[in-house]
Amino acid sequence: MLDKKGIIHALRHKKDLDEAASAYKDINKVMLLQQDLVVIRHKLLPLAVIKG
Repeated sequence: MLDKKGIIHALRHKKDLDEAASAYKDINKVMLLQQDLVVIRHKLLPLAVIKG
């Protein structure tokens, strides 16, 4: 059933190690929807990404 939907449930190839883009949400949209629950005091941005 998962195969028919294109859902990877086991690693079959090295290319399957890539991250799923759908796992990430737009942080600005998320924070906008949560504005009644949180107060944004600082916004941090990444300076670099190191993959090893």
